[in-house]
Amino acid sequence: MVYVKKKSTSMNPKESTEVAEIPSYFICPISMQIMGDPITICTGITYDRESMEKWIYSCGNNTCPATMQVMSNFDMIPNHTLRRLIQGWCLANSSNGVQRIPTPKPPVEPNQVNKLLRDFESCPPFQVVNRLKKLKSLAAESEANRRCIAACGGASALISVMETNTVEMESEGYECAMACEEALGILHSLPMTDATADSLTLSKTLKSISWILKRGSCNARLHSVMLLKTLSSSGQNRLQKLVANADEDLIEGLLQLVTEEVCPQATASSLEVLMAICSPSRKHRMKAIEAGAIYILIESLPESRGLTCEKLLSLLDILCECAEGRATTIDHAMGIASISKKIFRVSHAATEKAVRILWSLCKFSPTPRLLKEMVQIGAVHKLCMLLPLECTAKTKHKAREILREQGKYWRSSPCVPSHLFTVYGEQ
Repeated sequence: MVYVKKKSTSMNPKESTEVAEIPSYFICPISMQIMGDPITICTGITYDRESMEKWIYSCGNNTCPATMQVMSNFDMIPNHTLRRLIQGWCLANSSNGVQRIPTPKPPVEPNQVNKLLRDFESCPPFQVVNRLKKLKSLAAESEANRRCIAACGGASALISVMETNTVEMESEGYECAMACEEALGILHSLPMTDATADSLTLSKTLKSISWILKRGSCNARLHSVMLLKTLSSSGQNRLQKLVANADEDLIEGLLQLVTEEVCPQATASSLEVLMAICSPSRKHRMKAIEAGAIYILIESLPESRGLTCEKLLSLLDILCECAEGRATTIDHAMGIASISKKIFRVSHAATEKAVRILWSLCKFSPTPRLLKEMVQIGAVHKLCMLLPLECTAKTKHKAREILREQGKYWRSSPCVPSHLFTVYGEQ
């Protein structure tokens, strides 16, 4: 049984709080909350529209949640009688603190959407912005509206708005920027189809996204990087197109998001996209290094925690596959210390990445400065201590390999007890 608290009319605080019992048939079987827009599906069960749309379209289910029958169609018939009963019950209990549920708006019609989408290219920027705001309001109302906008070709029209207004940004200024941001915000909320994903990987569309990444509002920049994250994880072919068409501006925009820490979600997504772009392409690794990625990553490491720290180390590991990345890491005053500090302190994954970076540096760029600094900051001692502890065999192998190959240099150092090499370095 579900209850809601009533407002207490007594002045005595010791009196128990009254509750109102909610009729069970007012409750959505999915959300277990009062239904605001009850609909009945083909199996005859009634649900709240928003919960059912999420069940079908966001979760990808094709069964009735209550009976687990496969649905023959996804039609959602409004249950007006039940809605009026719920509204009447809320009104009757309003004096007890129950809020009235408003009458839901009907789903948008395709002709309404087509009217807003029509002639975007021929409208001046201020009219485009007004139309986009109306479209955004419709998209925010329900999943059904978002799917209707997508079915009417909304995604291609929005991408066209972004491309057109990016070109005109220099002359028109603020209104063109607003049009780009509004279009991107709506595009982020629509279902991602194959055609939309293919269009977003084109160089002219990526140019618009790059502009927003570097100069847009916080929300627009978040929407940009979330779209890129979706693209980078939507299949190998699409990732290859993204890698092929990404340029310096896109990489700089992503690094800027990491530096400015707009929000944790934007930072994590930026790092994931950078890893996806740089991992298969030496050209992009070089672009990232030239854009200052090594400095940004190393200077972000000391204060990083959890998954963010793991992603920072993962990207740094990818960039250290290049000789230029290794040299920049070694030359940075905080480089080796920041990496070594994360061993044992964050997670097994972070320890594994940190050891891998140190292995890459010692294996391919073992400069005297690097070897001396690893002793001074205690990295060698940590590698020795890591071997008897619980970690992956791969991590232990890399730590042991570092100690074997560079042991001659470190064995004579007073900073490292010689018995550690005898016990662990020669196994």
